[in-house]
This record gives sequence, C-alpha cells and structure tokens, in this order.
Amino acid sequence: MMQISKIALLVIIFSMLCSCIRSNESQKVGPERDETHAAVSQSKKLPPPKKSVNWLLFEAENGNMPMDFLADMDDPTGNTYIDLDDIIGKLHASEGEAYPESELYLDRFSDDGRRIALCRESTELNYLVIKIFDLSTTKKITEFKVPNRDYAFMSPDLRKCVYTENAAFFYYINQMQKTKALGHLYDGHYLVLPVFSPDSNQFALVDSNHNILIYDLSKNKLIQQIKSGLDGIQIEQWLYNDQMVLYSNDNDKAYVLNIRTGEKKLLMKATDSPVITSDNHRVAYLNLKGEIQQRDIQTGLPIKYSNVFHRIGYNVSPTQWIQTTTDLMKYRKNIPAQRIVASSTLPDQAGNSYAARNIMDGDARTAWCEGVKGDGIGEWIRIDFGSMQELKGFELINGLAKSSNAFQANNRVKRMKLEFSNGQTIMVDNDFIRNEFLDKPIHTSFVKISIEAVERGTKYHDTCMSEIRFF
Repeated sequence: MMQISKIALLVIIFSMLCSCIRSNESQKVGPERDETHAAVSQSKKLPPPKKSVNWLLFEAENGNMPMDFLADMDDPTGNTYIDLDDIIGKLHASEGEAYPESELYLDRFSDDGRRIALCRESTELNYLVIKIFDLSTTKKITEFKVPNRDYAFMSPDLRKCVYTENAAFFYYINQMQKTKALGHLYDGHYLVLPVFSPDSNQFALVDSNHNILIYDLSKNKLIQQIKSGLDGIQIEQWLYNDQMVLYSNDNDKAYVLNIRTGEKKLLMKATDSPVITSDNHRVAYLNLKGEIQQRDIQTGLPIKYSNVFHRIGYNVSPTQWIQTTTDLMKYRKNIPAQRIVASSTLPDQAGNSYAARNIMDGDARTAWCEGVKGDGIGEWIRIDFGSMQELKGFELINGLAKSSNAFQANNRVKRMKLEFSNGQTIMVDNDFIRNEFLDKPIHTSFVKISIEAVERGTKYHDTCMSEIRFF
C-alpha cells in the first residue's frame, strides 16, 4: 500500500506540474494573441490623404462679355471647369445681405485654395469692401474697408493688403485691423502692380527705370534694388525659392530672376504672361497660336491639356494656380435630367455619336446635332427634370466643340426659343456662354429648346450644341 501511495503521489505531482506548465503556456499565448490582434489593428490602412487638385484660374473673352473660370489642369480634355460666378453667387447667398451680387468681384484666392478674397464696389460707397471667405464652409471670415483707393491687392495668405491713394502713396493693412502709411514707394511715372513675397512679409514693384524694388513691410523700408536690364517688364510671380518670374511686353519673353544674385534666365517665349505653380513644378502659358500649354518645369516635358473655351473661339489668359484639397466642385451647381429627347438626330458617323443625351453628358467633346436637311431651323431638344426645379439660368457650350476645326465647320445656334412647363416662353440670343434669367428664377419640370436662327459653319449645315448646364 505504501508503494502504491508513493506511485500515486508521483502521478499526482506530475499531473500538477503539467497543469502548471499548460497554465503558464496559456498565459503566454493570451498576450501574444492580444499583441497579434493589436498589430493587425494597427496595420489597417488609413484612408489616403486627399490629393491636391491643380486648378488654374483663367480670364476668357470672345468680344462680348468676359468670363473668369477655374479649370482642373489634370483633366486633359479641359471639360472640368467652374464658372467663377458660381462661386461668387454661393458666397453672396451665404451672407444673406441685401446688396446685389453684381457688386462683387474677385481679388484673389489664397495659394492653398482654402480662402478667397472678394471685393465689393458700389457707386453708393466711397470705399472698397474686401471680404474674406472660407471656401470649405462658404462662411465669411472677416471683412474690412479700404478708403480712397486707386487699387488694392492681397497677400498670398489673405492676411495683408497694400493699396494706394492718388496713384502714389501706399498704405498697408495687417490682419485687417491696423492701417499703416508706407509713403511714396515709387517715382510715379507709371504704375505696375506690385507682387507679394510667398511669406507675405515683403512686396516688390518696378520703377520707371526698369528696376525691381523690394520693400520689407515689417521694417517699412526699401531693402533691395535690382536692375532688370529689360524694357516693358512686369513681375508676374514671386516664387518660394527666392526667384521671380518676369515678363517683357516688348519682346513677349518670360524670365526667371534670382533675387539673391540678380541673375536672370530665359524661361520661354510666350504670347502672354506664364503662371507657375506654388511648388515650382508646372508652368502654364499661351503659345504663339494662343493655345494654353502646360509644362513640367523639372523635365521640360509638356502636360496634355485641351481648353474647351479656346476650342469655341474664346481668348483665354491664365492668371493664378490654386493647388488645393478643398472641394471646389461643390460650387458648380448642376440640375440633372431624367429624360432627353430630340426632334431629330444626325446619324452616327465614323464612330461619333450625335445623340440627344450628349448635350448633358458632362463632356464638351460630344454634341447633339439635329438631323434634318438644311440648317435645322425649328428642330428642338427637350430636357425633362422629372420634377419641378428652380432655374436661375443656363450655361451653353455651343456648336460642335470637340475641336476648333469642328466648331468652325458646323453650324452653331444663334437664337433659340426656350419653352417651360409653367407656360413661359423666352427667346435667347446666344452671344454668351452663360445666360441668366434676370427677372426672376423660372419654375419648371422641363425645358424645350428650339432652333430659331443659326450661325453658319464653313463646311457643313448641321447645327450642334455640345453641352448645356442649368443652375
């Protein structure tokens, strides 16, 4: 019995030891599993950061009403654009004030595209009002008055403003709170608009002897004078790497000036002032044909871009790059259609469709073209929204806008009749891209557009409309 008890005791002790080992292993595995789960949790991919969109601000003119618009320069078709009036209209509405929207115009965007400075000018006011808005929220951040001004210009961060009185005396407003006189900063022979430094602490202008004068706002004095050696120059941009872009109207050439050394290099020959991105990677300019071009500065290689406004006969000039993650497309109001039908359609040719749906497909390279013999007078297209909508106006890309040659070769609509579900009928002469219903908005569930008169093409009698947008 004693022998059996010893054996039993050994078995019990061995069992207890195995249990302890398993218990310890269990305690080890537990934390390892937790750490494994933690590692998996940490390895979950975060949403990618928003990519900056390379917007370029343009001025456009076709002999009638000028138009300012932003274009997404990463879209090679040129179809992604925003009419500046859409942005101004929405910001004006967000204020809820009684003054007319027509009193507002653009001063500039901040370089990061987060804010915008708008000027309000009125015959009833003896001063200019500058309003700063947050483009993410549409809310006004602040506003301030500029009295007795000849012109005013804002710094890249929209925190500082320099303006003149009597075309000679400069004033400076910092943080929209304090006004300081800077004195006579140039000789008054002629005025070339000054340019702020990227950090907004200095600004520069050109005197009548073609010298570049640089002023320090904190020191309130001239700190540098550079002889340009060029006639008819203006400062286009002050870049982040202590360089300036100069443009000579006398020889249509652009130069890059090193502020530290005074050395200048030829950038390009262009018909209009080039504009460089804030990161110094891209340049946009007009070539000798008046076409917008963009180029990678580091490689010298072209970046494809086709400007829809140039295709339909507008002269365009680039004015400011805005590289931003702010969603600017939300300002482009678009009332979608549920159904589009037309009285006739040009048959497909060489793989190209001219269907009614093309007029609202978001692509200006496609078009609706009527399909009857002759110029298509009386032909129509009807756009049904599916429910009652409030229309303040419309934007029309007229003609066959897929190329300049196609636009010239085919008919465009010169006059058209618009009929609405509420019984209203209006006649519109298509002199402008943007047409607003000035009396008051129209409430309707459809729009029927009939061709009343055309501008003849040089080769074909087909009448086309590429894109229409109601807002």
